Amino acid sequence: MSNGTFVRRDASKMTEWDPVLYWYARAVGLMQQRPEFDPTSWVFQGCIHGVPPTVTETNEAFSQCPHGGWFFLPWHRGYLWYFERIIRATIKQIAAQENITPDPSTNWALPYWDYALDAPTTTPATTFTSRALPAAFRSPKMPDRPGGTNLTVDNPLFLRDDLAPVGEDEFWQTPHRALGKNSAKEITQYKDINPFTAMSETIFSATKSRSNVQPTFGSEISFTVMPHFQSGFGELENVPHNQVHGAVGGWMGRVEGSARDPIFWLHHANIDRLWSGWLDKENKNPNHTSWLDHEFVFFDEDGGRKQTSARAVLHDAQNYRYESLTDGTGTRPLLVPPATAPRAGERVLAASAANPRQPLDVRAPTTVSLEPSGVQGALRSLAASDEPQTNLILTVHNVHTTLPPGTPFHVFLNGPEGDLDPDGPYFVGWISFFGMAGADGHDASYDVTEQVQRLTEQGLLPDGPLTVSIVPSIPQPATAGAKPGFDSVSLTSI
Repeated sequence: MSNGTFVRRDASKMTEWDPVLYWYARAVGLMQQRPEFDPTSWVFQGCIHGVPPTVTETNEAFSQCPHGGWFFLPWHRGYLWYFERIIRATIKQIAAQENITPDPSTNWALPYWDYALDAPTTTPATTFTSRALPAAFRSPKMPDRPGGTNLTVDNPLFLRDDLAPVGEDEFWQTPHRALGKNSAKEITQYKDINPFTAMSETIFSATKSRSNVQPTFGSEISFTVMPHFQSGFGELENVPHNQVHGAVGGWMGRVEGSARDPIFWLHHANIDRLWSGWLDKENKNPNHTSWLDHEFVFFDEDGGRKQTSARAVLHDAQNYRYESLTDGTGTRPLLVPPATAPRAGERVLAASAANPRQPLDVRAPTTVSLEPSGVQGALRSLAASDEPQTNLILTVHNVHTTLPPGTPFHVFLNGPEGDLDPDGPYFVGWISFFGMAGADGHDASYDVTEQVQRLTEQGLLPDGPLTVSIVPSIPQPATAGAKPGFDSVSLTSI
């Protein structure tokens, strides 16, 4: 990363009302007062990412955000860059109106939220960790002036966390986070946001297919298509990106509303920082012209329409740098989970009973049995096979939800009751509900070939029923609105 003019700092290290956060709150507050069809308004900027049903206006720039394709990182980098310029200009406007000198906008830069900064904890946290929302986002009130201590002004960075919407209409009435997130010592476990696996990849993107499950840092090659949402996630988009969206929950858990939560921008600044850190390790971006020259539409601080390419976005990034490219970049997990695989295939070894709308408990494990029992002999034979084309694929079919449940879920294969530790030998991977609320269900698939080999070698795959357990990362209050579920589970060989 170059020595840019502006330095993006870590909000996890800041005092509650560091000037960077104070002026961010002031600018957000003024943007929220602007007419929603002003391109520099809070509503308009949020709609560039996704449009909630409460907004009926249309614009060519709305709902652009690509997820699950290789434009995920450059598009969001451009989105951040123009947003940062709008915030800086808004701070300048406020300072001029209030005769504040020196001008606080001169060196202001968007902060980032380094949720992986603090070391993992083995027991529930008793004090706020870096995985908690930064304090300025948890306080209903903010100082009445720069450097002030009187918390008497409504805080634009605060979203309520006491709503329990029971349906889609009620969900969109008020911006909010999942229940209890503002008081949570951490929104999710370290395991769910540990970027180590992503930062260890050396390939930016690959084309994913049944014969190619190459894990990558960035998301699936999508050529000139910008998918608004598909499941071709790279390691970084899967963990920590999707997990943080799902763990904050509420509007952050929905593509259409996430950019209306002020924490969104700090989350994506951290994702952008991790990309910069990955490149600093001498990894390379794609050099395809279909990636470099693809254009996006944004708006600048004057409300002017800007058409920019991924190539230009990379150049613009030289205007800023990060406080650190090495902090919070992950620690080696005890067990690296298998890479996710595409929807599987030809030979069904075992399956749960088909049960449409099988509910997922947000407070405790949901466990299903796979039949026929005694399939372990076949599994051991396949896992030990010298045939390189044989893979064991575990698939949770038609994962769906009505509203964001406010937590990622962990998937375990044959984990005994009471031993469902994401750092243990039975852990398979994650289910995140970011982007899935109200949408058609999708299949979550995992290549468990190595998993079965490890369990077999350790004597942890005894004869008897094979089980799959799906467990909330942090148990959530039960609400009538969020109804996560799935249809069935299968284990196949391809």
